[in-house]
Amino acid sequence: MIDSQTSVPNSGRKLFYGLFVFPLLIAVGMAVLLCTVVLLTRETETPESLITAIKTGSPSKRWQKAFELSNELNRDPAMIRSGAVMKEVIHVLKDRAGYDARTRSYMAIALSRFESEEAGAALYEALKEETEEEVQLYLLWGLGQKQYLPARKDIEPFLASPQEDLKKMASYVLGALGDPQSVPALLPLVDDESRDVRWNAALALARLGNDAGYAELVKMTDRSTLAAMEIPADKVEEVMVNAVKGLGLLKRADAMPILEELSKSDSSLKVRQAALEVLETTKRESLS
Repeated sequence: MIDSQTSVPNSGRKLFYGLFVFPLLIAVGMAVLLCTVVLLTRETETPESLITAIKTGSPSKRWQKAFELSNELNRDPAMIRSGAVMKEVIHVLKDRAGYDARTRSYMAIALSRFESEEAGAALYEALKEETEEEVQLYLLWGLGQKQYLPARKDIEPFLASPQEDLKKMASYVLGALGDPQSVPALLPLVDDESRDVRWNAALALARLGNDAGYAELVKMTDRSTLAAMEIPADKVEEVMVNAVKGLGLLKRADAMPILEELSKSDSSLKVRQAALEVLETTKRESLS
């Protein structure tokens, strides 16, 4: 005869295992099996296979593979040593009739990953022939990444473009190239009607050792002014950090009190840290 007090707990345990434990184990087992199948059947993409997919795939899929290629080259430095892959990238980039603007834009990014003088020269040649604004934007960015100084004279005309994005990018790139001969071309943009163009011009001029954008940089450190522009909080932080670095490059005495205040009281740790680093660097340089 089975004791009733023993049967109740046993039935409870059976119910628990039946409703919870066994289904959970089955679910975990199925998940493990699925992951195993995915890992075993997944094809590993290489730059070569991605190039092939770009050249043979449907037009609607090419840009996706070009995007993957630019990311793969960024993740694995070993991949950017293949001259054959670079030549294929250059071919696609320059083939305006065969490939859409988005695909060629991502190829411009991919080309900027290669540590080769040929990559910079190819970006420059493509810029001189390109008519699509989207591709021009990424070619400019690529030349900035490569710091390809010979392109300076052909980048400066973009400062007069009616397209705000091209003006912003050209300003940034000229600052990155670091040639003071670009200062005269950048000066008018400090008073541009576009806020972002003014900011990029002020930062570029600071990188070139010119303080014509000083007043704009100071405005960029004013959190209340930026907040009134309804700029997202993370963007405000980014703008202020860049402005702090710009002021640090200028090394003006009247900027030091502003930086001191930011280093002590700004609500952002990144802004405080950036201001503190500029102050410490300035102090070390004054003592040396």
